[in-house]
Amino acid sequence: MTDRVYELFAQPPNEYRGKPFWSWNGKLEKEELLRQIRVFARMGLGGFFIHSRTGLVTEYLGDEWFEFVEACTEEAEKLGMEVWIYDEDRWPSGTAGGMVTEEPRFRLKFIELRVIPAAEFEWTDADGLLAVYACRLDGVSYSDCVPLARGEMPKPGASVLVFAVVEMNKDSFYNGYTCVDTMNREATDRFLEITHERYKNRVGSHFGRTIKGVFTDEPHRGALMDGFGITNEHRLWSVPWTYTLFDDFQRAFGYDLRDKLPELFLRREGEPVSQVKWHYVELTQRLFIEHYLKPMQAWTRDNGLRLTGHMLHEDTLTAQTAYLGSAMRFYEYQDDPGVDVLREGNRNYWLVKQLSSAARQLGQKWLLSELYGCTGWQMSFESHKAVGDWQTLLGINVRNHHLSW
Repeated sequence: MTDRVYELFAQPPNEYRGKPFWSWNGKLEKEELLRQIRVFARMGLGGFFIHSRTGLVTEYLGDEWFEFVEACTEEAEKLGMEVWIYDEDRWPSGTAGGMVTEEPRFRLKFIELRVIPAAEFEWTDADGLLAVYACRLDGVSYSDCVPLARGEMPKPGASVLVFAVVEMNKDSFYNGYTCVDTMNREATDRFLEITHERYKNRVGSHFGRTIKGVFTDEPHRGALMDGFGITNEHRLWSVPWTYTLFDDFQRAFGYDLRDKLPELFLRREGEPVSQVKWHYVELTQRLFIEHYLKPMQAWTRDNGLRLTGHMLHEDTLTAQTAYLGSAMRFYEYQDDPGVDVLREGNRNYWLVKQLSSAARQLGQKWLLSELYGCTGWQMSFESHKAVGDWQTLLGINVRNHHLSW
């Protein structure tokens, strides 16, 4: 047994060798792509993730794109290398480069709070209005809160809390559209149809053989009072919303969230802890798992593939709450769960430990880390080894190099 372990360490098969994000970020040429695969093989890499990236000129998911995917897969097969599909044009996953969110129903939306002094408040016919309350406001603490019926005016000196559903601003990063509502199962089905089914139609004969699986990158349920990647004016006073949110909340917890919106955003009577806030984060996590991750895993398994990747902003428990809920609960729904630990000096030991702990409980063999990236040419071979060593110590056995241009 010891001899076998040593042999694997000295001459690991491709499943143990590094597999970089291979950035397709220009006008693609078949012969050049094939040449680079042969360079990967000479370098000792075990395969690659085909990754659409900023700068791509060739049409993403167009006929030429799939012609090159097929040619690269056949070349990898000759060399005994693995191919992995990266499921998005850039990131985060779920929009198919904006093709999903061309449809307004699938765009990321928020409940937004605006605070207006009573003297400046007036009723409007704006779309998306959910509720209006009048209260006494002291920083983020409120008291004497009462709902206002349409046309009813607040008492002088009060603060008016206006809650409305708004859509994420369109952005060039999503090719002129928005991020996707991952709590909406129809949006996920559309994503699978546009992306995964096209791969199946063109290179499905390689599934489970040379093509090992799918990488889903940084999906999330929408930013919770956090402005990352969002340009809406009131982004720090916004929480994710989906069409079924209030009905799902009522079924799950037995009360109407619309009656508790002030408590979701603010501190009732200054109280620092609120069950309403916990219920909201819990429900949105469930919806994300149920309507995005589970369908993704089911599709990959049904087609002989493995699902890997990582969620957005896992670095701290606060960041996880802002975008996900609890990162550990997602690992069950990835066959080869992963994390993102970029940069030379990143020492997020707890993140990798979260992953390895969950994987040990779930009996998962392969643990991926997207690593090494967001550095510069100053990063030495010794530093590369140090980054890989501590992550290996804590359980990482699939190294996803970020990035090979």
